[in-house]
Amino acid sequence: MLFCFIPVLLDSMNTSVPQGPDPKENGAIFLGWLKKRGGLRGAADCERKCKENVFEAKRFIKDMGEERIALYLSRGNKVIVLKDKVWADQWMIHYDLEVPHHRHWIDL
Repeated sequence: MLFCFIPVLLDSMNTSVPQGPDPKENGAIFLGWLKKRGGLRGAADCERKCKENVFEAKRFIKDMGEERIALYLSRGNKVIVLKDKVWADQWMIHYDLEVPHHRHWIDL
């Protein structure tokens, strides 16, 4: 009798929790929205988007840490900047919210 051993590879992105603060699902949705817009958006636009997801942008920034996402003054306007896109990607993948770039779509 011949036995064949085939190792099972686990997708480590989905089986482990990413490092850093957990933005929760609504926060991950916001991070994806911000990332799709280049990681930089006016604070007023971000506040409107956050209200849709039932949280406050300024509080979110404080909770996540300014090394990841920060509020700046640019030319007299407040802007929110996503500084750590890798962290954002990891949490979007964790919550299964990552939308691939158009060239990464595959036909099933």
